Amino acid sequence: MSENKTFELTPSVSIIIAGVIIALAIVFANTRSAGPAAAAGTGQPAPSTATNVRAPSTKDHIVGSPDAPLVLIEYSDFQCPYCNVVHPTLRRIVEESDGKIAWVYRHLPLDTIHPSARPAALASECVAEQLGQNGFWKFADAIFADQSKMSADYYTQLAVQFGADKTKFNACVVSNKYASRVDADAQEAQQNGGQGTPYTVLYDKKGQTGVSGALPYATFVSVIKSFQARQ
Repeated sequence: MSENKTFELTPSVSIIIAGVIIALAIVFANTRSAGPAAAAGTGQPAPSTATNVRAPSTKDHIVGSPDAPLVLIEYSDFQCPYCNVVHPTLRRIVEESDGKIAWVYRHLPLDTIHPSARPAALASECVAEQLGQNGFWKFADAIFADQSKMSADYYTQLAVQFGADKTKFNACVVSNKYASRVDADAQEAQQNGGQGTPYTVLYDKKGQTGVSGALPYATFVSVIKSFQARQ
């Protein structure tokens, strides 16, 4: 006859397991309380989400060509610390792709937790109105270089520094001229699984899928390769 063995937890093992359970409960509670406006954060990618966002075009803020084999459509928030982290990662991926990957920036200001995000988004569009793609990306790079400086005066300072007319820029900002564009970007992201920032849609001729989080460079490259290798 075989002997039935009963597994008994030692006090130390019981303490460890209890600690793990408590930690998981805290993570779950934080995730639930953060709500749909929470930043996506860093770490491993969340499960990919099937998306149906509009095709990239020359109307977008884009590094590279909208006709590149793969376009990374990032929905971002200028005040989000995780967007700050992923910004140089996406630029590096595009620069190393030899024209095979492009990068689009669309707006997803998390108004409930980042009050400076929307004003910065509107300011970026007013810079782009006068200075085009080059002006927009200079503005974006400057904001992410030091988010602690975010303010209306700083946006004006940058606009003038880059070559915009101060009077026209301020008039554009005050009028909320590009509010509908910012809202359209944010609504599109939310309708396609974007519950936090950064949220990046991988887009090619076969289809598209969204991935949440400020993924490390190596992880992002791995996700891209898996996306491109799909049948």
